[in-house]
Amino acid sequence: MDSIRVSVLITTYNRCAMLCKAIDSALAQDYPEHLREIVVIDDGSTDDTRAVVGERYGDRVRYIHQPNGGINAACQFGFSQTRGDYVAQLDSDDWWYPGKLSATVPLLDEHPDVAAVIHDLDVFRPDKTGDTVWSGLRLTITEAPCDGLAEYLAGNPVPAYSSGAVWRKSALQKILPFPAGLETFNDTYCTRHILFFGRICALKTPLGGYFVHSSNYYGGGVEKRSPARLEHGLRQVQVMKEAFDARCREHGRRPSLRREMIQKLALGDVNVKRQLQKGRRAAAAWVLRNELEMPALARIQLLLNLYLPPRAAIFIKNRVIGRFVPMD
Repeated sequence: MDSIRVSVLITTYNRCAMLCKAIDSALAQDYPEHLREIVVIDDGSTDDTRAVVGERYGDRVRYIHQPNGGINAACQFGFSQTRGDYVAQLDSDDWWYPGKLSATVPLLDEHPDVAAVIHDLDVFRPDKTGDTVWSGLRLTITEAPCDGLAEYLAGNPVPAYSSGAVWRKSALQKILPFPAGLETFNDTYCTRHILFFGRICALKTPLGGYFVHSSNYYGGGVEKRSPARLEHGLRQVQVMKEAFDARCREHGRRPSLRREMIQKLALGDVNVKRQLQKGRRAAAAWVLRNELEMPALARIQLLLNLYLPPRAAIFIKNRVIGRFVPMD
């Protein structure tokens, strides 16, 4: 009997209405069925998830229910339950196109030194007429196996989305468990840290759909309206930075000035959103006080984020400020 080559891992919490689309897309993969498994970790759902999964999928899906512990606890438990050589995460509100696994798994088979394969996704945002493609993630790094860590430390983007990655499990095990205090951003953590343990392949072809909606982290601006969510987000960014800095020290690596600026921008952006609770003027004053000791270009970018429409601010960041290393 052939062993399981790839495990599809879906974690979910009270998303019964969306979950079936994710599972259906995993079952519809054109990768050989006997070489894959689908594992669903239910993080204490109180809706009809258990009944629907059992009735609709039976033994085609390995369903495991656990007490609610949060997304990272569910992911970490799920990783331990997978039996494949590779783990392909799929968020319960996203879906894959049929060729996702057949496009990614062979790259891990062919290149034993590759720790992860990431790929582009089509981003869908609902409107009055249904799901509309908003934009792609637009990967910029080379598709050939490359030193993703060098790219990232240099300041180049290495996108991190659960539904757009397949991990080599042996590499994944080297970066787990998640650091204490990290309750979200498991996809970002895994992507950043697995780069220390192998090369990466990045496919620019969209192999699935990323769904932006009101109940996920980036949909509807929830984090902009909730002070508690902002405080939590700030703590998570700080934990992520501390964990990455520690990994760099362990491996004798150091981020470039450009990467350090980007990290400060991320931390500054969360702080600005928190200050916005007091008004735009208070947020601008916080930027000018420069409590995070950000370089001039980083402060300019944060001020642009405050006073320009999002698309304009992003354009300036990518086309102008993003071309420079920090300078005062």
